[in-house]
Amino acid sequence: MGKKIIFTALFALTTILAQAQQIKVEYENKISSLPELIQQYFEMQKVQHSRLMIKGNFNGKRAKIGKVICDKGSFIEREMLADYVHFILVDSIETLDFMAIPYGKDSIRISCFYPSNYNRVIFNDTVRIDNMKILLETFTSGDGPDIPIIAYSMGIPIKDGTWYCGLRDSGVEPRKWHEKYGIDGYIFYTIRLEEDTPPDNKMPIYIKIAKQDAHAIHQQ
Repeated sequence: MGKKIIFTALFALTTILAQAQQIKVEYENKISSLPELIQQYFEMQKVQHSRLMIKGNFNGKRAKIGKVICDKGSFIEREMLADYVHFILVDSIETLDFMAIPYGKDSIRISCFYPSNYNRVIFNDTVRIDNMKILLETFTSGDGPDIPIIAYSMGIPIKDGTWYCGLRDSGVEPRKWHEKYGIDGYIFYTIRLEEDTPPDNKMPIYIKIAKQDAHAIHQQ
C-alpha cells in the first residue's frame, strides 16, 4: 500500500514537471531597436512592448490563451480566444508580441499579435486598471497546465517605490504574488497546450491561426 502511494505521488510530480517544462519563454523589447523619433513618440504615448519567443516541442498543438486578474486577493479567469479559434503552434520557436497602451483615464489596452501570420491580432483586451504598472516577464511556469507568459503589474512594494527587478527574478509564479508580496490589482496571461481537433459538421465557424495553412471555414 505504501509503495502504491509513493508511486502515485511520483507520477503526479513527474506530470507537474512535464507540464512546467513544455514551454520556455524568452523576452525582448523591440521598441529599443526602433528609430529614436519613434521611441520618443512611444514614450510620450506610454506605449509598452514585449516580444515573447516561446520554445517547445509543439508539433501542431493548439494553444489556448487565458487571462487571470488578481482583485483583492481573489482571482478572476477567462479565455481570450473563442472556441472556434484554433491557434496552432507548429515550429519549435514561436513568437508573440504584446503591447500595452493607456486607454482613457482609468484603463489599459493590451494587444497580442502573431508576427508569423502577417502580425495577426490574436486578441485586444481592455482592462480597467491604472497605467502605473508595466509589462513584466514571468520566469516561472507554476505547477499547472496554464503556463504564465506575461503580466501587467507593479513590482514588490518597498520604501519610496516598487522593486520590479526583484519581482522578475523572484522565481515566484504570478498567482502567488499577492500572497507573498501583497501585490494586488494585476493581471497575467497564460498559455495552455492541447492536441488539436479538426472541425466537424457541428462547428458553424472555424478559424485556424498558424504559420502555414491558416484559414477560416464558414458553414451554412
